Amino acid sequence: MDNFFLRARTWTSEHLARASSSLARRCLACIVIYAVLLLALVAGVTVISDTRLANAFPTMETVLTYETALEHDRFNELDTPELASCGIAIFDARGTRLYASSEKVAARILASDLEMINDYEDNQFYEVLRENRNGSTHYRITLCRLDGESGMMDADAWCVLDEDLTVVEGDLFADRGRLTQREFDFIKGAYNARMKVERYDYTTVSGAGRTLVLVSPLVTDASFARAVAEANRLWLYALPVAIALTGGAAWYLVHQMKRVTLPLDRAIDAYRADGGGNGISRAKEAEKTIPIELAPVYRNFIGLMDMLRDARDGQKRIVADLSHDLKTPLAVLYGYAMAFCDGRVPKEDEQRYHRIIAEKSLAASELIDTLAAYAKMDHPDYIPHLERRHVDELLRDIEHEAASIAEQSGCSVEVKLSNTASEEVPPVLVDEQLLRRALLNLAGNACQHNPAGTQVVIFCERVPAVSPRDELVRISVADTGSGIAPEIADTLFDPFVTRNTARTSNAGTGLGLAITQKCISLMSGTIYVAKRPREGFATEFVIDLPVAP
Repeated sequence: MDNFFLRARTWTSEHLARASSSLARRCLACIVIYAVLLLALVAGVTVISDTRLANAFPTMETVLTYETALEHDRFNELDTPELASCGIAIFDARGTRLYASSEKVAARILASDLEMINDYEDNQFYEVLRENRNGSTHYRITLCRLDGESGMMDADAWCVLDEDLTVVEGDLFADRGRLTQREFDFIKGAYNARMKVERYDYTTVSGAGRTLVLVSPLVTDASFARAVAEANRLWLYALPVAIALTGGAAWYLVHQMKRVTLPLDRAIDAYRADGGGNGISRAKEAEKTIPIELAPVYRNFIGLMDMLRDARDGQKRIVADLSHDLKTPLAVLYGYAMAFCDGRVPKEDEQRYHRIIAEKSLAASELIDTLAAYAKMDHPDYIPHLERRHVDELLRDIEHEAASIAEQSGCSVEVKLSNTASEEVPPVLVDEQLLRRALLNLAGNACQHNPAGTQVVIFCERVPAVSPRDELVRISVADTGSGIAPEIADTLFDPFVTRNTARTSNAGTGLGLAITQKCISLMSGTIYVAKRPREGFATEFVIDLPVAP
């Protein structure tokens, strides 16, 4: 039980570690962080831009948000970015200046100017009308007062100014006689070409009277366009930051992709360098640390390298076995040929020596032909010539060839068709030459590897199925010989596997069953050794071919 929990804990920790190293999770985290930072950048620039645009045109309402500070004479609280684009001056009831936001404002706004600045609350304001008298320009100024109860507007005083701003009529500003251009602009509510001016009278918490003069920007199409342009200029500064964020995210993603494929590249290099052993071990070690998304790729690579190693080992074995099989007949040929050359062959043995030379030459030739056929059919470009044929017809022709081969071994070959009419065996798509080679190999092996008197029977029957497309034609090659050795049963269809493990020259090439399996697979069929042969037989090879559409 303790071992079970230990294994479960180990398995869980490994999979949690693998999940935490998920490439998708890393990439998703990078994308989320990048999106959050980009959104934060956009939101920050938007807020700053909107704030700068809002602060570009402060009004008296903006100043009055600091009403508590004004009532307590805390003028330092007015030094904020929100009021940076305007000018403020504050006077007490005796006309003493208590605060000025700048030296320029202090120099241009005097206590004597307060009576000429329009009231913000519109309780008292100046109305300026332009008149033409005898070809000259005059200005009529009226001091208006709004009655809060009745809502009616009353004219308290008036005057008329000529082109030189001299008072020519009325009692308003009669004590001054003449106005300056700055005073005349104040009456019209203008501080300069881009700024307006207004005043606000209020009382502190101690009951002291105060007058606040605000100089604020005029809102015109041109000024608003300038403010928008300055606010939008922030996006130009944000663009390099966005490019840097994008470049950083791209670099991280590329780095992650290279990082997860680097172990596989190293494993491939190691496999190429030492032939596979170190490469496979490196790939297996790397699989423990790679993201879960690439684990199937690594496993497939390991499987592929195992297949390549097996193929390489098989190739070496084929070369070794072929060399062994060719060496024996060639050595015999060389020995007998040298005996003839040296004149050491007695007259009475010449015929026997000639026969042995012919037999060994034929064996070597058959081995080379068999190997060539195996290589030819194993080539990916090889295409069988499939025809729609009735197998029972072909078996009759093959029976005669197999019988002649069996006679040399003292065996017999017989074909038995289904106990029903032969025409009921459905046709299949076969290559006649491939089927002939496969059956002759099976019959020849049965005769060659079994004692004399062995009976070889080829059966053909129909295998019905639920669906017509699954129907099969089954061909069985059974013999009454000694059976299959258990030590070679699992590798029977591998190249160069024979019943004689010593691989003497009399044991055959070991390619017959490999060629047979290839022939059947090229016709979309299957071949296997029956685990329970038919009654009375020791070995049975079964070939299943799909019925032709």
